[in-house]
Amino acid sequence: MSVVAQPLTWDDIKHRPEDAGRRTELVHGELVMSPAPGLEHQIIVKRLVYELERYARTSAWGEVIPGPVDVVLAADLVYEPDLCFVSASRADIMRPTHIEGPPDLCVEVTSESNRTYDTVVKYGHYARHGVAEYWLFDTREREVSTWRNQGGSFSLIGRARPGQLIASLVLPGLQLDADSIFPKASG
Repeated sequence: MSVVAQPLTWDDIKHRPEDAGRRTELVHGELVMSPAPGLEHQIIVKRLVYELERYARTSAWGEVIPGPVDVVLAADLVYEPDLCFVSASRADIMRPTHIEGPPDLCVEVTSESNRTYDTVVKYGHYARHGVAEYWLFDTREREVSTWRNQGGSFSLIGRARPGQLIASLVLPGLQLDADSIFPKASG
């Protein structure tokens, strides 16, 4: 007799104990676990949280939420973006333990181990499920690309390298130099 595993749902995993240091996401009913991020990744996320929080607070735009936080896009699709932003007008999607629905902005910092996952898999799911804007920080290329959602697919807003400004439609008037986010190149 063979046993067929049933796909998991948000209800199956929402009360799971946290797995310290591991990102746990649900993709079409399968748990996907990633190792803890590296130091460069965490420095970028820390700097982004600082800069975006300053912007959001002075403008009362909404909440900047660093990962890990569960973002439930569908019963069988739960991601933990590196950082997300929920506008004040959409604060009703924030729950005590998770975000129920697409944030206005999701940010992912890519590394060699998650490059395809962030640039293809998450990119497609975020677009189809209504994330308004997606930022991808590419640590290898030292470049951030910003994308806006147009009818369930993303179109490029802009690309920025250190010394250039990061463009955003979700955060109008934001003046964020990519140089303030990427750690100085070594060597």
